[in-house]
Amino acid sequence: MPNDAMRDTLAEKRWLTALAKGDPQALGGLYEMYGERIFRYTLRMLGNRTDAEDATAETFLRVLRRSAELRADGAFRTWLFRIARNLCIDKMRQHKLMELPSDAHYSGSEERATLRVTVHQALADLPIEYREPLVLCDLEDMAAREAAEILKISVPALKSRLYRGRRALRDKLGGTLERTS
Repeated sequence: MPNDAMRDTLAEKRWLTALAKGDPQALGGLYEMYGERIFRYTLRMLGNRTDAEDATAETFLRVLRRSAELRADGAFRTWLFRIARNLCIDKMRQHKLMELPSDAHYSGSEERATLRVTVHQALADLPIEYREPLVLCDLEDMAAREAAEILKISVPALKSRLYRGRRALRDKLGGTLERTS
């Protein structure tokens, strides 16, 4: 295990133990570790900043509410992403479906920004069973086993969805990537 991963695991265990004991700073420590990743995930799933911020905040509120049940056994990150996923699904069911954020700010050249918007739209247009594996594995760099646990599917099913999702995304983008290269 690389030093960074080991340090993160130890820090996570310390924060989870402190949270279970009622330490008011523990949730902040966990948020410091995972808040940005949960926000990026919810933003990619929901497509707008407001809903992503709400889902991120609600994810950590649920952690706080269930702090007595937490165990520092290495499954926390998976559980955390599963909470965020369920909140995203709930929001999408409320007919707040994928739309580009009106307040989106992209850095870099205009062409690069256009490419980002095009990729974001293509990702948003994918069925959720393809979008979720792409976001978890390709954008969040999560291992297939962990992503499969979050989605409550087998690793072969995840890999199949990932393959089909990548192919569908490539088809949706058509010649866009070749034109901007």
